[in-house]
Amino acid sequence: MKKSRLAIRTFFLDTNVFIAAIKDPTRQTGTLQLLLKIIGDPGIKLVGDDLLVEEMLRYAELLKSETAAILISALFSKMKLVRVSKNYRKICKTYIRTPDSADVLHAAACLQTGATLITNDRHFDKIKKEGIIEVLRASEAIKKLL
Repeated sequence: MKKSRLAIRTFFLDTNVFIAAIKDPTRQTGTLQLLLKIIGDPGIKLVGDDLLVEEMLRYAELLKSETAAILISALFSKMKLVRVSKNYRKICKTYIRTPDSADVLHAAACLQTGATLITNDRHFDKIKKEGIIEVLRASEAIKKLL
């Protein structure tokens, strides 16, 4: 008899979700619980890109929180960094109209890896609507994963 394989789900966690979770860690928000679930679940894989790492480090430093430092360390140890191909960036650029090049890179990383983007950023609405990448609001991810 064959063992059933564990379904691995791959996510890209946008910086705004990280900020929402660490802004006030004493509140034990659903967003903080989501991060803890993502970190601790072996069935969840995280991907990221260089700009995501820079953004998260910048906010963790600004908030000067021990909780933020612990969470960022755990997230980074679980995260696989991807080098995003120009082709994927070109595709995503047609659906994302924002001066922030990080948003295009984040979407392209998702497209290249098949990851679901967890974000509260409305800049990703068009690419979600067109079905180019899967995008979940933090509240949707909380309902699905917790």
